[in-house]
Amino acid sequence: MRYFKEKDSDTNTIPNRKCIKSRTTLQVIKETFYEYFEESSIHGFRYIGEKRPAFDRIIWLIAVILSFLTCSYLIKNIWEKRSNEPVIVSFNEKLTPVWEIPFPAVTICAETKSHTKLFNFTEIYWKISDNKNITEDKKYNWEAISQICRPRLEMHSFGRHFANAPDLIMAMLKLAPIFNETMNDCYWKHTNFECDEYFDYTLTDEGICYSFNSLKSAHYRTELYNSRRKEFIGYKFDNDRNLDWDLENGYNKQANEETFPKRVLGDGELESLILFITDSKQNNEFMCRNGVHGFKIILHTPGEEPNVSKKFVSIPFDQTAVITINPQIVSTSDGLEDYHPEKRQCYYQNERYLRYFTVYTQVNCELECLANQTLAKCGCVKFSMPRNSSHPVCGAASLKCLDDVIKNSNTVKFQQRNIPNQNNDFSNFCHCLPTCFEVEYKAEVEHQVDINVMETATAFREEDLDFLLENRVTQIHIYFKADVFNGLKRSELYSETDFIANCGGLLGLFMGFSTLSLVELVYFFTIRLWKNLKTRKINLRKELKK
Repeated sequence: MRYFKEKDSDTNTIPNRKCIKSRTTLQVIKETFYEYFEESSIHGFRYIGEKRPAFDRIIWLIAVILSFLTCSYLIKNIWEKRSNEPVIVSFNEKLTPVWEIPFPAVTICAETKSHTKLFNFTEIYWKISDNKNITEDKKYNWEAISQICRPRLEMHSFGRHFANAPDLIMAMLKLAPIFNETMNDCYWKHTNFECDEYFDYTLTDEGICYSFNSLKSAHYRTELYNSRRKEFIGYKFDNDRNLDWDLENGYNKQANEETFPKRVLGDGELESLILFITDSKQNNEFMCRNGVHGFKIILHTPGEEPNVSKKFVSIPFDQTAVITINPQIVSTSDGLEDYHPEKRQCYYQNERYLRYFTVYTQVNCELECLANQTLAKCGCVKFSMPRNSSHPVCGAASLKCLDDVIKNSNTVKFQQRNIPNQNNDFSNFCHCLPTCFEVEYKAEVEHQVDINVMETATAFREEDLDFLLENRVTQIHIYFKADVFNGLKRSELYSETDFIANCGGLLGLFMGFSTLSLVELVYFFTIRLWKNLKTRKINLRKELKK
């Protein structure tokens, strides 16, 4: 259909070739434009292109523009949400059985930091306060134990600013209650085993602790591992077993029940870790730990450093405690790999390098970052922090500076929350996001029952009863609360398919637009326009020949 007619040219005048060509090209474009409007499948376009009253065409033009603007605004909102908040955390589609994750690493920290027969912290404290002379050995032992006492005692000027790490840790090891006397009896799945077979010494922010199911050789880098081994000469520091598990991929399919790290096949008492922990009643020291006695139990992921001061369950002496494990596992869908870590709010193992740990976890990252902050401000690091042999270790005189850095660590993270990530350079700030595959073990103390030795005396042999009367006993049962649990999963809020489907739905709703509408648009203003121009050119030549 033609909407424009050529004007009759003057028969006495030869038409100007350039003017005719220019006029007819514009005419072809207009004809193609109106032809598209008449034939278009997009709603409303036909009413604009048809020969209708001007008022009708204006109304339909306004309706089409409003629909287009509304559709554009809604698509813009979807795009911004996909770009700025691309992740949604939901329950995993399938239940996860407990045998797919390892039994947690269990770290036991005694509140008793020194055997009173070897070193009485309170006695030495008062001697120092009264300016009495003490031997160099006792002075150094006091400096060592004061690093793990709470609250801090205002005697920092007495000690040295820097300490020799091997000597400091060896003093803690020698003064701490003996391992075989503390870890008295151990059972794994109701089978008795020598406690030192699976427990090893662990250096934490509260001194010497004991860990079950730990993976030091697997998650320490050589620099840190060699440094720790030198400081624990003569003490069992690592289980040193071959691993069949990693945090992102889980257990190897070939791994059997007796793998490492250890795992269980179900919940309840039959699949539990049972510990009998003891301490001599003579170790009744009040000043160092402010009168608190018993043990701290920390459940953490194998390959992760135990952070005793932030995550623990406190169990007093002379009780039987049942601790149930409620694991929380968070996985990440493959569709998020191409997103920036800031967008998905997690790191894959190959995205964030830690200097001292081969396994990235948020706890490991924060410990390493805190060590860097402490070294920068105090010129030394705490004895338990990740470090190498060249880093100075803080002595008693540096404890106030060290405490200030630890207290202000959250403030530092808050102040640095908006520092941009440039080339993955994390040397000046933490930016410790969670790992994209993480396992968290939440401990719940189900019940505690007091142990009355006198009431149960008839159940023991005479030598056992003498031992119980001289010592305080704690019995701990640790097992999973259920044999399956619901995990969480990070996934794309809008995948490419979801985004296209949402945009297509809006375009269809407001414009009647489809993929074929796009093909139609391209066709009319490429192939159809080219053919119309070609036809006009041929007609023009015929007219010029006449």
